[in-house]
Amino acid sequence: MKIKTILFDLGNVIIKFDPAIAEKGYSSYGKIKKDVVVDYIMNSREVDKYMEGKLTSSKFYTVTCRKFNLNIKFKDFYEVWNDIFYSYPEMEKLILELKKKYPELKLILVSNTNKAHYEFLQKKYDVLKTFDGHVLSHEIGCIKPGSRIFKEALRVAGSMPKETFYTDDRQDLIDAARVMGIRAFLFTGDKELKKQLSTCGILL
Repeated sequence: MKIKTILFDLGNVIIKFDPAIAEKGYSSYGKIKKDVVVDYIMNSREVDKYMEGKLTSSKFYTVTCRKFNLNIKFKDFYEVWNDIFYSYPEMEKLILELKKKYPELKLILVSNTNKAHYEFLQKKYDVLKTFDGHVLSHEIGCIKPGSRIFKEALRVAGSMPKETFYTDDRQDLIDAARVMGIRAFLFTGDKELKKQLSTCGILL
């Protein structure tokens, strides 16, 4: 079946990030043990709740500062929080090529993210303006691998699962999408993504 929609994960697919950068940044404002902030960002219920929109930015700041005993102002906290990202030029080029060569394809961003990160990224990275829709965990109250976020992406795109290609760097999220019938592929780099797209008839 012909692909009508491509769903893209955001972090470490379109834009790279490294939580160790935040850990280094916060260490200037308190005594931080190695890897605890990295684990907090990647695995904690507090961050999940922020990504689900269940914590405001103000509340998340308070909770995190208390947890790590940080002496840091709100503005500085979020400067460190947003400093983890850096560009992935090859992927930005790939997305622009996709849009130019296949204007009929809908490109939808599907991301576990939070208000601070998304607002920062939207201002800094013009490639995000290329997308036809943004389905964001903090706006719909559900993080991947929850089925509701994938269902919302399909609704926004107006496509059936078998008409939908999805790329993500986490295998558990790929597995969740495949259960729903989405044609999902593990992201390991821009070159491999081109090969995966070609198996579905999308040539770059």
